[in-house]
Amino acid sequence: MLWQLLLLPAALAVPPAGPHVSFSSLEECTAEYERVAAQFHHAEHRAQSAAEGDLLPVGSDGFYKACLLALTCVVGAALAAGLTMGLVSIDPMEMEIIVKTEDKDIMEASAKAKLKKDQAAAEKILPLIHDHHLLLVTLLLMNSIANEALPLFLDQIVPSWLAVVLSVSLVLMFGEIIPSAVFTGSEQLSMAARFSGLVSAFMFLLTPVAWPIAKLLDHVLGADHKGRYNFAELRAIVSMHAGLRVGTEEEDQAVFMSHDEKGLGIVCTAQPHPFNSESAVIFTETSEFPAKSTKLQVGQVYYTLPCSPTHLEGSDTGHDMAFQLYKTRDRSREDLITFLPGELTSGVFRLQERDEIKIMHGVMNMTHMTAEEAMTPLSQAHMLDADSLITHDSLREMDNFGHSRVPVYARSPHDVRGFILVKRLIVLLPDQLNGSLKFGDLHLLKMTVVPGNMLMLDLLNKFQEEKCHLGLVTSNPEAVQEAWQTGTPIPPDVHMKGIITLEDVIEKLIQENIEDESDRVERTATMRSLRSAMNSSGSSPRIPSQPAPAVSSPNSLRAPLLAKKTAKDKLEVPYDATGQV
Repeated sequence: MLWQLLLLPAALAVPPAGPHVSFSSLEECTAEYERVAAQFHHAEHRAQSAAEGDLLPVGSDGFYKACLLALTCVVGAALAAGLTMGLVSIDPMEMEIIVKTEDKDIMEASAKAKLKKDQAAAEKILPLIHDHHLLLVTLLLMNSIANEALPLFLDQIVPSWLAVVLSVSLVLMFGEIIPSAVFTGSEQLSMAARFSGLVSAFMFLLTPVAWPIAKLLDHVLGADHKGRYNFAELRAIVSMHAGLRVGTEEEDQAVFMSHDEKGLGIVCTAQPHPFNSESAVIFTETSEFPAKSTKLQVGQVYYTLPCSPTHLEGSDTGHDMAFQLYKTRDRSREDLITFLPGELTSGVFRLQERDEIKIMHGVMNMTHMTAEEAMTPLSQAHMLDADSLITHDSLREMDNFGHSRVPVYARSPHDVRGFILVKRLIVLLPDQLNGSLKFGDLHLLKMTVVPGNMLMLDLLNKFQEEKCHLGLVTSNPEAVQEAWQTGTPIPPDVHMKGIITLEDVIEKLIQENIEDESDRVERTATMRSLRSAMNSSGSSPRIPSQPAPAVSSPNSLRAPLLAKKTAKDKLEVPYDATGQV
């Protein structure tokens, strides 16, 4: 009661509720004091709450509601930021490529399953990313709404300074960094596809605001993506794929070391190999490692599948030191090649480029290649003098050429007059080979005359148009054509550069040499001569690591097809209406 007595004067000093208040007892005075003190504490609490932002009491319904809304803002900001990075960075062209990819070009079952998963995701994503600016504006509006609303709810549960700290840290870590890393990771397509419906809904709801801004960006900045690769970019892409095999010969091959004897078909190499599950290899040899196998054929293409060398106990060798060989690209169990002891003892496996990639690369290269770059110089071409007699010896010499078409010149190799089809000489009678006929007496077929700067693809079209497979490259095609029509010699100021054939064009297209029977015979003879020379000199024969090209002079005149004729031969030889034998 002492403190009440001490504070009694202050209580009595409080203005009374009415015009005059009197206390008849100490209890009444104490009650009035407590009432006034309660009013004072309540006012003080209100002032403090106003100074702290009117925070909601912890545990109240409003407190939990504000916490839930703040968490919703953080999650919304995270989704908006992650989807902005994940969706906007996706190229529509890449999605179209995924959708149109056929699984028959993929060998592994896991890769086929992943392709189907990516295709399902790409089909959901494509409608969203076609309008790039509308998608971008929608996601940025979502992010802005969430970021701006977050401090409003944090102010109701924490002081203002703490609300700023939390909003910055929460948004930066959980609303920017982590979502961006997740949505641009290895599961980018699947993550974007899962939220495609949500993004579509927000694009519809925010259309009144986002659509005008997106159209303004389209008008000012233009379309963000072109949708198709131009020729230069497509050529660069094909070149990148064709350049997968860009290493040296040692880097593109693996030397045989051992194989298992348990029927697993595992081949181990002496050094890490460059093969993968889609690689094709050729079994070949070098001078140091000859090919010795009763199961594999030299020069034959096989298909690899990297594996672990489980037959080597205690070995930590990885997949880059062992592989299995298959006969076909399907790599089925039935096609697995297994080895018994002694069936494979030495050899080299060389990486083989895929023919599809090589041909595509060849087509791209041909767009800038000219006839002069692929021709055979005239000085190196097999030609016949028009004044030469047709005899058994001359025909035997033509047979040694190995060509189906042989150019003919008059007096000088500069004055090329046309060419003859070797197969048409088969109808000559024996009494016509006694030297009474000259090659100039035969009907000479006209060659396709082209300038040296003609592109190879244009040359291919010209060969098809003129139904001719043999071309003459010159500096002045018009002068040559006029000389042929008038029967006059070709002017000496015309540069006769060389001969080019349809086979030359096809070889550049497929980027491989086309060999016929005569090429194989010449190569075999050359290899035998080389080995004989090496053996006679006492040194070990050095066998080429890849098939040696034919060493005969130019094979560019070999062509397997006939040209269409429009005139009859001067000889009385039976021809049909097209001039063919």
